[in-house]
Parts: sequence; C-alpha cells; structure tokens
Amino acid sequence: MDVVDVFAYRGQFFRVLQETERSQTAVMTIAPGADAGPEEEHEGDQIVYVVEGEAIVRIGTGEHRCGPGGLVMIPAKTRHHVRNPGRAPLFFVTVYAPPAY
Repeated sequence: MDVVDVFAYRGQFFRVLQETERSQTAVMTIAPGADAGPEEEHEGDQIVYVVEGEAIVRIGTGEHRCGPGGLVMIPAKTRHHVRNPGRAPLFFVTVYAPPAY
C-alpha cells in the first residue's frame, strides 16, 4: 500500500484514502461553525486525530474538546458527533476498524 500525503486532501469534506479488509483511513474537513452531519454510530471503532483546527467530539453524553494533536477513540456502536467551534477549518484523519464507507 502506498504512503498518502493527507495534506493533499485538505479542504475536501470527506475522502477515503486507504482500505484493507480490517480497516480504513479517511480525512475530513469541516468549515468553521459547521459539523460533520447528523449524530451517528458505526459497527466498529473509530479513531479521530485532529491535524488542524478545533473539534468538539460528543461521545455518548460526554463532550471532548481537542486541537491539533488531539486523539479520540470512539468505541463501536456509540452515538457520536463532531463539530468545529473554531474560526478556522477543522482538518482531521479518521480510522475505521472495520471499514465503514
């Protein structure tokens, strides 16, 4: 599998970058004041790694604020939501295990 430069996809709302039978990597960019869409849950675990900007990640009933370098694990079948409370775009890498998209 090739190495992917995630910064080449900065600005795209959602883009799957790599996939195997057991996992999938993607990037997401959320505009200031916007969110990733409706609250959701996945059959597998999801990991969010913030590259740029600010995120508020709601997992179940808890909220977690994180900036660049912030890493969040979302357990399988847990309701969650990501939004950008900042003034700059939120850019993050996410990993799904198993693939979700």
